[in-house]
Amino acid sequence: MSQNTFSMAGGVARNPLVRLAKPITATIGANEHIAIVGSNGSGKSLFVDTLIGKYPLREGALQYDFSPSATQTVYDNVKYIAFRDTYGAADANYYYQQRWNAHDQDEAPDVREMLGEIKDEQLKNELFDLFRIEPLLDKKIILLSSGELRKFQLTKTLLTAPRVLIMDNPFIGLDAPTRELLFSLLDRLTKMSSVQIILVLSMLDDIPSFITHVIPVDKMEVFPKMEREVYLDAFRSRDTVVPFDDLQQRIIDLPYNGNNYDADEVVKLNKVSIRYGDRTILKELDWTVHRGEKWALSGENGAGKSTLLSLVCADNPQSYACDISLFGRKRGTGESIWERPTPWGPTCPIPSATSPTATQPRSASWTRTAEFSRWWRPTMWARR
Repeated sequence: MSQNTFSMAGGVARNPLVRLAKPITATIGANEHIAIVGSNGSGKSLFVDTLIGKYPLREGALQYDFSPSATQTVYDNVKYIAFRDTYGAADANYYYQQRWNAHDQDEAPDVREMLGEIKDEQLKNELFDLFRIEPLLDKKIILLSSGELRKFQLTKTLLTAPRVLIMDNPFIGLDAPTRELLFSLLDRLTKMSSVQIILVLSMLDDIPSFITHVIPVDKMEVFPKMEREVYLDAFRSRDTVVPFDDLQQRIIDLPYNGNNYDADEVVKLNKVSIRYGDRTILKELDWTVHRGEKWALSGENGAGKSTLLSLVCADNPQSYACDISLFGRKRGTGESIWERPTPWGPTCPIPSATSPTATQPRSASWTRTAEFSRWWRPTMWARR
């Protein structure tokens, strides 16, 4: 009889607030590497939380078999990186703007402290080289960029050599070279050790080749497990391929109310420099965004993209020491703190981890730019 790491039959969570639309019946074999795939809000995370026993069951049965592990508890065998707990074990003590407030950083641990004692030197060297962790070791955890945070979390978790590794959208926030390296690392892990990989994904293109089976989740319902190739063939034939030019045009044609302001220059930065100690993030940057333009900011993790946007959105206290104008009005000329962010609607991984409402844009303008950057990825700075 084949071994099933996870086996749930007719599972219904006791708490109705975290209950899926239908009872869950799913098995994950010991030799299977799984992708749980569905759109945002489909119920993927609720399914995983129920599967690992976070929510007690009112009905049904849930069994585990983590052989050859010496223990059979979820705590000892399963590591789950959800990325909603971005800063690790002490998220509740942090707020979004803290990374840019030097006087609030003293209490925060650095990367070396958070990683703790490492016993497997070979694995450590491989992971440190893969994710370029060495330069980050003495950096405060709250000063890491969104991509650097993901590299740190992945390194910390992989160093524990878990029996089952569950990752929720691990490729979001990583630059292209690191994404490819992570694909390769996970592929090697599946071949070199007994670790079992379960990925929670929102996009079809993110399903790596080492995945053996897919569990679709849609509209709060968990569907039967399918072999990877069968799933890809079924969903690729169902999806309509939209030409790249049409995707760009959709962004350009999004509803836009140009009467919110009458300034020709929406954003203007003049010789802006940002430093933290001996680290220079931005150096004498000139940047002007004219009315109606759509921009994409592209760069590797830690390049300064989020810092630049923090200046525009007035989240960074150094923005008041810089020559910055928004909508034709120079920053620091008498506007209230409530007037500053009104026309903007930024969305990014870090606010979503520190504020429940940070991903709700206040206008369509910034969301539209973010959508455009999804399809158009220039090498460095580019403008349409």
